[in-house]
Amino acid sequence: MTKSIFTNLAVFVSCLVSMPAFSASFDCAKASSWVEKTICSNAQLSSLDEQMARHYKNSLTNASDNPNSTQITHNAQRRWLKFQRNTCTTQVCLIREYQEYLGEQSTYIGVEDNPEALSKEDLPNSKAFGQFSTIVNISVYDLDTQRWQSTGDSVNSISIYPVSNKPYLAIVTGDLIYTNAHTCSFDDEKATWSENHWVLTNSQAGTTSELRLYPATHQDKTQLLLRDIDNQYRETHCGMRGYLDGIVLDAE
Repeated sequence: MTKSIFTNLAVFVSCLVSMPAFSASFDCAKASSWVEKTICSNAQLSSLDEQMARHYKNSLTNASDNPNSTQITHNAQRRWLKFQRNTCTTQVCLIREYQEYLGEQSTYIGVEDNPEALSKEDLPNSKAFGQFSTIVNISVYDLDTQRWQSTGDSVNSISIYPVSNKPYLAIVTGDLIYTNAHTCSFDDEKATWSENHWVLTNSQAGTTSELRLYPATHQDKTQLLLRDIDNQYRETHCGMRGYLDGIVLDAE
């Protein structure tokens, strides 16, 4: 009997050791977060992570001759990890973010169509709402001197308010100011939650564009990232006044 128990245990341990371990761009033996462990345990995500790493490496190589471009590439990668990949709580969300990073087509499914199916984990937490702002320096181009001149600091701000009995919806207000003092305003715009971010849509001439607002909390500090894919939302909502993509605001 005892020999049989030890034999079965040995077989069980052998099976555990021989279980497939998927590779990734990082050491899976040191995976600590849910995101890292999920990537290491899923073949598709592991493959996507390796593709992402190669893409990032190639981008750094292409930017190596320009220190400013290299820093921009580093910053964009950190933003993507912090606000987009690491805020996911499902495999579907992770796959979507990786596919978009790699330029693949990804389909977003809004939650508004079936809110009853949402669990508590699918809904935005309290830190996805509130007031977010950052100080920006405004420059104006002087035609006489043909130089950019600073006119002082201003505040970019966005407020996200909850909608009663509809936790998957929010109302967004705010004002952003750019170079040459051009502004872009949000006046009670409706936003829909999509797994790890808010989505604002704008439809004109048969074309729909979207602005995504990604809240992320790290070391008790919450920030909000604006993602304007291909700058389409800016063009339809704000005109050619400035860039929305990549703006980061701090929670007040």
